[in-house]
Amino acid sequence: MNGECFYWLLLCFMSGFTQCALIGCAVFLLKHHRTYLFQKLFALTLVLHSFGFFNNFVVAACQNLPFSEFLNTLLIFYDYIIVGAYMMFAVSLVYPTKFHFGQLLLMELPFACAMLLFAITRNALIYPAIQIFTLVASLILMTCLLFSIRKNTAVLRDNVGNLEYFDLRWSACLCILLFVIQVIWAFESVSNQAWFSASEAKSNLLFDSLYCILIMVFAAFVSRKIVQQKVYSIAKEETLASEQSDDSPRSLYHEILIDKDIESTIRENRYYLDNSLTLQKLATLLGTNRQYLSTYINQEKQMTFYEYINDFRLEEAKVLMDRDQRLSLDEVAGLSGFNSYSTFLRSFAKKYGLTPSKYMKTALERRSANP
Repeated sequence: MNGECFYWLLLCFMSGFTQCALIGCAVFLLKHHRTYLFQKLFALTLVLHSFGFFNNFVVAACQNLPFSEFLNTLLIFYDYIIVGAYMMFAVSLVYPTKFHFGQLLLMELPFACAMLLFAITRNALIYPAIQIFTLVASLILMTCLLFSIRKNTAVLRDNVGNLEYFDLRWSACLCILLFVIQVIWAFESVSNQAWFSASEAKSNLLFDSLYCILIMVFAAFVSRKIVQQKVYSIAKEETLASEQSDDSPRSLYHEILIDKDIESTIRENRYYLDNSLTLQKLATLLGTNRQYLSTYINQEKQMTFYEYINDFRLEEAKVLMDRDQRLSLDEVAGLSGFNSYSTFLRSFAKKYGLTPSKYMKTALERRSANP
């Protein structure tokens, strides 16, 4: 009896702590970062998820009452409403310009209807039905999102010089993780093994605690990612370019660029140091059009725009490391146009076959040998 009491006390403490963490992340997002719909939706999802932890308090208080099993099952249906909210967030993140809140809200309709139907009829078949529906819907959605993320990444590499704040590959891993959790949840339900929120199994306390920790880490990680996330739009880039065309500092035409060394122009003006450089922005600076420059880089240089610009940055980084050994690698990354040291490290190692620190050490040895 004492062991069961300790279990529920600790579970309620962990649930309350997790609720506070989720609401804290939501308040942070709503107060400081409301540029995009996906930021608002994730804040809303965190609030909805925090309410889901009340399930543990209610079950603990009502576990000996006649209607406790019905109430517990009804509250589990609320978890599927949370799943629907995460689906809404994922769609708004990957398709930020195609959907508005009203359209996304339709994704919640099946889950809300299932909860209401069970509350009225108490039909036990509704629970496996909504589980099957959720698995199928999650699989279809995950497949569509992964395809779109892959397509989006290809577009970014051809148009953006730094991917850090536009890249969505992190969300692809998230989609797969959430689907795996859905499968485990379904397997647990079908096999009727009480892994979560049931004191009869000694290992449940560990599972429940790990779940709470996982949710807090997940909320903090995704919140950090989406406050940095930006949306790239080719149409918006072209609109801005047309508005700025009259004030362009250069008046070259792409016909002239055929005979002029583009690399020399870029090096001379050091356009690559702009860590927000895009294909459209570079085309405007060169006095050419986006399509010509894209064709030149892809066909003549056999590179994506991202690789093309990073090559200039890597050359700049080598010059900086050869010239000034007092610079830290973080400073070298920033001064050569990279948004982050991690991207600089990966790009440098891929191109030159050694890390920046190893190169700097080698450069120092060369300088010592040839004073």
